[in-house]
Amino acid sequence: MDYLEVLREKGIDRSSDYPDESFLIRGLWRTDLLFQPNPAERTFKYVFLLVQTVAEGACYCSTIPVLEEGYYLLGEDSREVDFKYRCFEVATVDAMYSAFEKHPDETLTMTGSSAEKALWRSRIIVNETARLLELEGIEGGCVVNVGVIGNVVRMLAERGMDVIGTDEDPLIVGAELEGVPIYGEERTVEMVEKCDAAIMTGMIISTETMGEIMEAAKRTGTKLIMFCETGANLCEEYVKLGVDAAIAEPFPFYIFGGTTRIDVYRRK
Repeated sequence: MDYLEVLREKGIDRSSDYPDESFLIRGLWRTDLLFQPNPAERTFKYVFLLVQTVAEGACYCSTIPVLEEGYYLLGEDSREVDFKYRCFEVATVDAMYSAFEKHPDETLTMTGSSAEKALWRSRIIVNETARLLELEGIEGGCVVNVGVIGNVVRMLAERGMDVIGTDEDPLIVGAELEGVPIYGEERTVEMVEKCDAAIMTGMIISTETMGEIMEAAKRTGTKLIMFCETGANLCEEYVKLGVDAAIAEPFPFYIFGGTTRIDVYRRK
């Protein structure tokens, strides 16, 4: 199942309750990112795309084409764009959902440096994972981090959890991080089925792996935790689709100084 298409169609249906101008594309940004939040974390090298309607929708990708004025015209209706690239579709659907009223179970904010907020965000992710495992009566347990975040891996291990990582970055695949083995992305489904919980980034919708991960989790009862800069406005829908906890970080992200907001959605 392509969850992005499901969400796009649902968003288009829902948009009839809102004024058309809420869905007009007002701006696009393509940003090359090279960032190391603290010495314990690896260097992240990505490109991210922002599409603005009422607010920003975002998508991180390994590559994003240069903006083309003749194709991505300002003023287009985000519900009617004919997409050439998935990264643009993800960010645009995310921007569409920025117009809708949302009901998070918890909202947290922090003002500080990117290094301070990196640790704060990681604690939120780890605390939510521990909460879900405790509800199942699991002490410790096995957790796979899909799209490895060094601070998350370290904090999980400090809590006595058996941690595994999967990633597409050749610089860390086959290595160990804080004593945690890092496997290639081709083993993600296997590890999701093996573990009690899986922590993954919102990029799984842009890499088109969300469907197979969701199916793997259903087969084995694995708890799913998503943390999303990519697709942050979609998090309320993710829990309706079966994700157990979705942690939304709308733009501006923690990598920038100042105040960051995180909304937590929990499956009922």
